[in-house]
Amino acid sequence: MNLASKIKTQREKVGMSQSELAQKLHVTRQTVSRWENDQTIPNLDTLNDISDELDISLDELLKNDNLKTIGSISKDVKLKKRYKLWFIISSSFIGLFIVFLLLLSWGRYNNNDLLNRANPFIPYHYGYAVLPEKIPTKNIKGTVTYTNGKKVKQNIAFPQPITAQVTHSPFGDSEWLTFSVGEIPKRGMNYAYVEYKGSYVRRARLISRDEIPQMIRDNVGPKYYDKDFDTKTNNPFK
Repeated sequence: MNLASKIKTQREKVGMSQSELAQKLHVTRQTVSRWENDQTIPNLDTLNDISDELDISLDELLKNDNLKTIGSISKDVKLKKRYKLWFIISSSFIGLFIVFLLLLSWGRYNNNDLLNRANPFIPYHYGYAVLPEKIPTKNIKGTVTYTNGKKVKQNIAFPQPITAQVTHSPFGDSEWLTFSVGEIPKRGMNYAYVEYKGSYVRRARLISRDEIPQMIRDNVGPKYYDKDFDTKTNNPFK
């Protein structure tokens, strides 16, 4: 007796109609009819439910059945394993992507240069800033080699990074950024051209005011900040 006959025989034995069995299994009556006519085969989960509802063991249902049923169930099991694997992989990728987005958002909010540099959603801007006429320096002990080859250890004044307001549009759109440009070589060169992405500065170089486009020039004002250097600066961090 094959699976189809066993389902029909056991259903009639327990006094259950096709409609009643279909209702308990949450399928249509036509589905039960196709099972009993050997047109389709229930999957493994449904076979377990049939076993419970008809009070017959799963082993008895499948005993002495043809290879078609066994092959169909084996295929169903393999598909379930495959779907489970794909679900785990997809969920992992989605989870990692969400973590990546949260990390980028955190980096943007906290001005993390490394994360802003890696953020594909932040475009590069090209802006201009006014700097103090004299860049603050910090004395660091180093070795100076003279032309005669003599080496002397002494304090060397190294230019420090400056925080300035960088304007990148005629409408005054700007960012407060920290970057280094070295020493101001001469009067009037205390302006900077800055390429940046969020808080990450890719490049900054000194220029004169005349090199700033006219439509942006009027919005580039004397706004920079260094707590140890100039008491007339505009301090955005207070």
